[in-house]
Amino acid sequence: MKYRSALLSGLVTLLSSVAHSQCVVSQDAKNRVITTCQFYAPKNGLLVNRPDRSQALTQVTFLGSEYLTYPIWQDGTLESGDPKKPIPCQIAFNIATNVVKCRFEGDEQEYEVQPEAFTIHDMRFTSQLRDKGSKTSRVYYMVLYAGKTRLLKQIRSNLSVVKRDAYSLEQSFDGTFINSKTYFIQRNNERLRVVNLSRKSVLGVLKDPTSQLDNYITQRKLDVNQLVDVVAYYDGFQK
Repeated sequence: MKYRSALLSGLVTLLSSVAHSQCVVSQDAKNRVITTCQFYAPKNGLLVNRPDRSQALTQVTFLGSEYLTYPIWQDGTLESGDPKKPIPCQIAFNIATNVVKCRFEGDEQEYEVQPEAFTIHDMRFTSQLRDKGSKTSRVYYMVLYAGKTRLLKQIRSNLSVVKRDAYSLEQSFDGTFINSKTYFIQRNNERLRVVNLSRKSVLGVLKDPTSQLDNYITQRKLDVNQLVDVVAYYDGFQK
């Protein structure tokens, strides 16, 4: 059991780099989205891609997936430069690695892309540049409201691996992909500021010396739709 747990821990870091064919996202008999991964495990416990006689095929199944949608490929458009000239393609957005992949019509190749923005159905994502050492990459956020003030949502996925031991009951899955959401407010292209679904947090981020916003928000806790409404109201009386 400890050996299997060690393999699973190694697989967490491997998922982002393994070939697409090694991990398959599907639905089970209960219509749950699952990710099934196969890999070869030699006696030393390291995960490798090329089998030999000393390696055994191991399969693990996780609840959920590291992608935004199911099926993972969805019709969408990319924006690069001119938003009035979107580029159609099928998009797979990996919210665990923040990687956007694209398949163009008539081309079987999958391309990793970094568009300024992209849209999947009615969900539009915009990006912020991030410097990591000598490399520059983009971080993607879903746009909930866009005016002088913007409300953005970042969706991330992390794999929680089940730790098994000799006394544990048999588990249906070897781990679960857990999604998290973080909300940001951006005013006049300034830095993003985290905001929670509460009156106190909103008033702390959106400074309003006129107290109009203070009087407008009557509830201590807000849902997402109320947060969008509050930001739109605030935007309405800003110069």
